[in-house]
Amino acid sequence: MSFTRRWRILLLLPILAVSFCLFLIGANYYYAQRARHLLERIRAMPLDNSAIAELKRLGSEHGFRYEEAHDCDKTPCIHFVAPNNLWMQYLLTSRITAKVGRALGLRAWLAVGDIEIEGQKVVGKIYGLAFFEGRYDPSIQVTAWEKRNFDLTPCSYPPVKRHPGYGFRNASNIRSFTAVVSSDTSTENRGRAFQFNLRCLTSWHECDQFSQLMPTAWADHEEDGNWLEAHPSHLVWKVGEKCPY
Repeated sequence: MSFTRRWRILLLLPILAVSFCLFLIGANYYYAQRARHLLERIRAMPLDNSAIAELKRLGSEHGFRYEEAHDCDKTPCIHFVAPNNLWMQYLLTSRITAKVGRALGLRAWLAVGDIEIEGQKVVGKIYGLAFFEGRYDPSIQVTAWEKRNFDLTPCSYPPVKRHPGYGFRNASNIRSFTAVVSSDTSTENRGRAFQFNLRCLTSWHECDQFSQLMPTAWADHEEDGNWLEAHPSHLVWKVGEKCPY
């Protein structure tokens, strides 16, 4: 290889590197917009069997991938739609590429919209975000879940007495937070549960707290904790005894 040709290649390398970085930033912004569109559609999706066809239509739109479960008549299953950015997650998940990504304001993330099917009927819908920081399992994940069969009782979650059909699950050991609502809860509570800060997908500031990703639901969860401290008598039910409610 001649000196001139080698010199030209060396000049091209920085241009190619910058072009690739700009491509990644543009792709991340595009998929973040797809994630926002997915959230809006999941929020409005009815909790009945029409949601199956609607989710399929959504999955056929540009920038999405759709996965349909099988054998749903025998066991509960999940159909889901997600922005088609799985390749970016793989690219940015290793420790080395994660550092490069942070320098560019990029993180490995996934957004998913699910419908839950049981007995051939739609019984729930879910929207969730997960972030990966130099690892292949989520470093933090947040979820909103609307369920036909609401399973948070005043015994398992006493604050539900204050706001029927609206409660939370928090597993700090795996950095996971879930807001759960029933199909007949108030419109206000459903809106609070499904409120996500999707600016975190494109922000240079690293959102690594539940309060940043689901600010309204997390504030409600914190308020419930304060209420429990102020009303310890609501914790008199003992595990193992039948719930009186």
